[in-house]
Amino acid sequence: MTTAATDLLQLIEQRIALLASLAETFAAARLDVARFDVSGLERRIAEQDRLCSQIRAVDSTLDQMQRRCSAYLAVTPADNSLTAKQDHQKLREALERLQSVQETVKRLNNAHQILLRRSRRTVSALLQSYQSLAQDRAPAAYSDPACAAGVSARSVLAGERI
Repeated sequence: MTTAATDLLQLIEQRIALLASLAETFAAARLDVARFDVSGLERRIAEQDRLCSQIRAVDSTLDQMQRRCSAYLAVTPADNSLTAKQDHQKLREALERLQSVQETVKRLNNAHQILLRRSRRTVSALLQSYQSLAQDRAPAAYSDPACAAGVSARSVLAGERI
């Protein structure tokens, strides 16, 4: 395998690994939402952001590499050498795995977006209900029945000892 093709294969494998990690964070974030673990969800979001940054960096390098290797990838092995066929087979298999993991991440991302939208609507509805209740009930000063009857806490305690 040529150096360029080897580098391309390594970048594809790296992208596959990053996308698989991203898929795992989507699944873990779903559990965090179900458990109402806000700090866990925040950690997952930060991890997703970090992974997306890494994926963008790999994609940039991958785009450059693909332009350089496009001639190599487009040409079917003219020679029937076993090495050339194996090289093309490895690249095709890696691209198939990449497509599969991309589809999985896309599906999980869509489900995650739906979950977050629903959660946002639920939180908004609960907040509106809370605000409505807070406005309906004017803040009343707390009145202790014992204080209203002229009984102090000391006399209650003293009375219990007697």
